Amino acid sequence: MTPAVSTRRNVHGRTAVASELAGTAAGIGAVYSWRVDLQLQGKTCLVTGASRGIGAGAAKILAGEGCRVAIVARRERLLAELAEEIAAAGDARPVIIAEDLTAPGAPERVRECVLAELGGLDVLVNNAGGSRPAPWNASEEEWGEGMALNFDLVRRLTVQFIPGMRARRWGRIVNITGTNEPPGVNIASVAKAAVHNWAKGLSRELAPDGITVNCLPPGRINSEQILNRLHPTPENRQAFIEANIPIGFFGEPEDMAYLIAFLASPLARYITGEVIHVDGGMHRFAG
Repeated sequence: MTPAVSTRRNVHGRTAVASELAGTAAGIGAVYSWRVDLQLQGKTCLVTGASRGIGAGAAKILAGEGCRVAIVARRERLLAELAEEIAAAGDARPVIIAEDLTAPGAPERVRECVLAELGGLDVLVNNAGGSRPAPWNASEEEWGEGMALNFDLVRRLTVQFIPGMRARRWGRIVNITGTNEPPGVNIASVAKAAVHNWAKGLSRELAPDGITVNCLPPGRINSEQILNRLHPTPENRQAFIEANIPIGFFGEPEDMAYLIAFLASPLARYITGEVIHVDGGMHRFAG
């Protein structure tokens, strides 16, 4: 029997398609529909690295689900454009925090701004970071910068908000990380492996307080870094897809953002300490 398909408005002005499967049971017509309320209305969220790509996508989806969102990155103009786009879609305008998170005192300044503007924080999305391929004999300065950006920053910012989450006995921490299968030395890969280990231990300590901690390593997601630096030509992208991505295409920021929103929701209360790949099957290990 052909399913009847209905459409409805979904987050950020997009139209989601839900299949209403029409069938019969014992001669009686039955219609099944799929609809999920993520119960995020009014939750407060901070998204780092929000000027482009995954961070911007997460901010849009969370705002579309009714969250009050703060967005942080270095490029204030891009944050303002994102805030305008979210407001134009009918969602609450995000709080803009233009900050270099690696600067001394930055995590503390971000915390003070979030508390002043949002009153507290329910959901932290740690997305700031960047790939740092390096030779085997990279300098100590290179290692220091790459580890500071991709591990120390995540830890330093997170600990600013844990006390408030523990006091409310509820919180969500989602770390955007990276592959554990580097083709060569990459300081960011080492740092993200450290995030995975740290987050696992942290998840066990915070679980009794109703706080979950999860990591999402993205595959090739269409973003500024991927399209401009790693795969600048269509030919390069297609060759990489054919060799590495079984699903056959690069993902979009929304492919990450929908999972981020679910993990941020009360519905994901039993998922913590996990590393969940969003990569179209690119990673090869089974564990």
